[in-house]
Amino acid sequence: MSLKNYILSIRKKILNCKHFKKLLLLRSLIFFNNIIKKYTENYKFRLDIDRIDFNGPILKYFMLNPENIGVSENELSKKTNSQKFEFIYGEYLAKIASELGKCASELLFNSQWGYETPEWFDHRHHLLDFEKFFIDHWTYSAANVVRVLPYGGTLLDLCSGDGFYAYYFYRKRAKETVCIDANFEAYKQALRLHKADNIEYIYGDIINYILPKSHFDVISIRGAIEHFSNDDQLIIFRKAFDALKTGGWFCGDTPLNPNVGSKFLQAHEAEWRDTIEGKNCLLKVFNHIETETIESVDRTTFFWRCKKV
Repeated sequence: MSLKNYILSIRKKILNCKHFKKLLLLRSLIFFNNIIKKYTENYKFRLDIDRIDFNGPILKYFMLNPENIGVSENELSKKTNSQKFEFIYGEYLAKIASELGKCASELLFNSQWGYETPEWFDHRHHLLDFEKFFIDHWTYSAANVVRVLPYGGTLLDLCSGDGFYAYYFYRKRAKETVCIDANFEAYKQALRLHKADNIEYIYGDIINYILPKSHFDVISIRGAIEHFSNDDQLIIFRKAFDALKTGGWFCGDTPLNPNVGSKFLQAHEAEWRDTIEGKNCLLKVFNHIETETIESVDRTTFFWRCKKV
């Protein structure tokens, strides 16, 4: 879709929507246009609250009609005038952020999945469009790692994708996180969006990449083992075992697919049918295995934690 046609489609949506949403979308365009003008010389965002038009018609409308952004009189009854303003204006901005987040997610998703099926997922969608993408199993993937990752520990994230998990879930816990991924687009996005002093991103093939011996407290491979053949899965398990410290944990998850002859994604090479198959594969290398499954709206996910003893 051309830029001109896209703008026309947005105008059409604004004209067809209800009064509140129309005001919201129109005001959001004005608000963020003003933000662009308020960047500092080093391009860091700076909102100058003294320049906001508190008496403008849109803001004044919501101050007089807070119920139109979901704020009841009961919620405001015990607040000072200053608190009322901050609460109403905060809710107003949250509504704008939510609407713009959904628009951003739709555009990004179409650019990523509308032309071909990628082998990695942009996890910002979880935050941009909660209703569509905020599903339980993706957060449990992080919990599966955090529960065994010692504070100040070392972590190796295999097939780390865009670095979202390393940055948002592990960065403030691990003193060192090494992320390896063979997809160049995912690697570039990780560097662009999720850089940190204690995260190292490596563009490489985990099958051939030489890992340090007995170095990591935890090694994870989240939602990726199904992209490898059975033989390559065994290679990954052995490499993980060698790279773990004694007492360290190898954590991962994968969607189970009991339907023989079908795949969740064409890029998947070897999907496990059930927990028995998953355990048997892991037992070829690890003796201590802890597993569990979570049934979600779109899949059943198999989680494992294997301890090097």
